Amino acid sequence: MLGLSLTVAEEVRRERIDAVVAVLRGGIYPALIIAARLNIDRVYEVEFRRYSDEKPPREIHGEPLLLRDSVPQLNGERVLVVDDVARTGLTLKAARELLISKGAGEVKTAVLVVRSREMVEVPDYYAIFMTSCPIFPWERYESEEG
Repeated sequence: MLGLSLTVAEEVRRERIDAVVAVLRGGIYPALIIAARLNIDRVYEVEFRRYSDEKPPREIHGEPLLLRDSVPQLNGERVLVVDDVARTGLTLKAARELLISKGAGEVKTAVLVVRSREMVEVPDYYAIFMTSCPIFPWERYESEEG
């Protein structure tokens, strides 16, 4: 996960980013790593719910449902939204729309893993493409044995 986050940070480095917004829960760890690597001290969070925490995830809402938002009004600032995985891009789209409504001048998106080539919103940056469901260190899961 650290390596994937640093890969994304290196790609984003050429952008001028004023603030990072983590999509909770999975986006908080890569967002903190990317923000630290880019020397950005303004990190906010939003939380949307669309999928269950099961592996593989089960869709529980057709559209992302906003649960939490700590982002202040933005005055033309350039913002990077960070999540761990993008399946459809709907959460990235919802986050982008929220930040634009708060006055963001530009919104870029980044994820560690892209899971589909057919997306509503394709992230601007990602580390890897994979069709299987990744399990990150911050996720709880039950092994098949127990």
